[in-house]
Amino acid sequence: MIGSFSYQVCYGLARAFLRPPLNRFGFRSPTITRYDSLELYVEERVAASAELHGLFSPFVSFKNKTVVDLGCNTGYLLDSFLSRESFTAIGVDISEELLRRGRERYGDRITFIQNTPTRIPVESNSADVVYSVDTVEHLSRPRETLLEIYRILKPGGIALLHFGPFRNPYGSHLEDILPFPWPHVFFSQKTLLNVAARLYESPDYPVACYSRDEKTGQKKPNPYLDHAARDIFLNHITIRKFNRLIGELPFQVIQQQRIGFGGRTFRVGRAVRQLAQVPYLDEYFCNALYTVLGKGVPDRDQ
Repeated sequence: MIGSFSYQVCYGLARAFLRPPLNRFGFRSPTITRYDSLELYVEERVAASAELHGLFSPFVSFKNKTVVDLGCNTGYLLDSFLSRESFTAIGVDISEELLRRGRERYGDRITFIQNTPTRIPVESNSADVVYSVDTVEHLSRPRETLLEIYRILKPGGIALLHFGPFRNPYGSHLEDILPFPWPHVFFSQKTLLNVAARLYESPDYPVACYSRDEKTGQKKPNPYLDHAARDIFLNHITIRKFNRLIGELPFQVIQQQRIGFGGRTFRVGRAVRQLAQVPYLDEYFCNALYTVLGKGVPDRDQ
C-alpha cells in the first residue's frame, strides 16, 4: 500500500541510492554508462563476450558448428563470437521487433528465428551448441523450453546456460530504478513496482535508454504501472529450483559453476564473492549460475 511503512522505506532507499554519495555503490554510479544509450548498453554486453568465450571454450569450440543463441536479442553476441571463428549462427528470440533489428543490422550473417514459450522452430538433432545468456530467468515455460533445447541438440551436443538466479542482489531486474541490493528480498513485488512507478515520474530518476522512444527520444509511458506484465517478465527461478528442474530432464550435467561478483559494479563484490560457494548463501551472493549440459549419444546396442 502506498503510504505504508515498507513503501516509505523502499522509496527512501531507492532515492538515496540514486543520489550521491550512495549512487556510486549501485548501478546508477556516474562511472556506469550502460543506461545512457542503447549503443553503450550493447557495447558493454559485447565486451562481456570475452569472458563468456572463456567460460564456453573449455567445453566446446564453435568453429564449423551449428550454434543457436536462445534469447539472442538483436544478435550482437553471435556477431561478436563470429568475429573469433566461423560457424553457422542461428539467433532465436521471442521478440519479432528485436529480430527485425537484427536482420537489418547483420543480414545473412545470422539466421533469425522467432520462438514461442513452448516451441523453438529449429529441426530436431540439428544444433551442435545451444547457449543462452541472461534468458533462463525470463522463460515463462522453462521446462518446455529446456526440453526444446534438448530436442534440437544433436546427440553429443552441448547446452551452455548462464543466468542470474532470482535472489541475487539485483535479481529483481529493477536495478536501474531501484539501485540498492536485494530489494525483492526485503519488499513485496507490489511495493517495488509502486515505488518504481513513482520514481519513474520523478526528477531523481535518470531515465534509462530503453525507457526512451528510439525515434523521438521521449520517455515512454510508465512501464511499472502494469503489474501483470512485470509478473510475466520474470519467473523467479532460484538455483535450487533450476537444479530440481534439470534433474527431471534427460540432460547430462557436465559442470555447474556459481560465479560471484567481481566488484566492478557491485563494489563490495570482492569481499563477499566466496559466499557464492556457500550452500543457501549462494542464492543471495551468486551473480550468475553457469551450467553446462550434454545430450548423450544413444547406445548402439539399444
